[in-house]
Amino acid sequence: MGRPRKEPLTELEKLAKKIGTDFKEVLADLEAMEVTDLNKRIAQANQAISETKSELDQNEGHTKAKNDVKLLSSSFREVKARQGAIISVAIKLRQDKGAV
Repeated sequence: MGRPRKEPLTELEKLAKKIGTDFKEVLADLEAMEVTDLNKRIAQANQAISETKSELDQNEGHTKAKNDVKLLSSSFREVKARQGAIISVAIKLRQDKGAV
């Protein structure tokens, strides 16, 4: 009565899903490549990442927003770290005192 079960994804398909909606086509293309072509494709992907990061770093709006987020979240990170440490110590002490 229910819908048919899908075959589970392979480890490679799980990784490839992160590529986007066209992951099956990209995966097929990559699987068909020789090692030298795969090396070139890796270099191209790394270059695209570097170029995008460079463009973002040159964008004043992005840089300002990134700094604003750091400032706004710094107090939260400090509180979270402190309270997390308190919780960890309390749990350890509780275990040392025989509590489950």
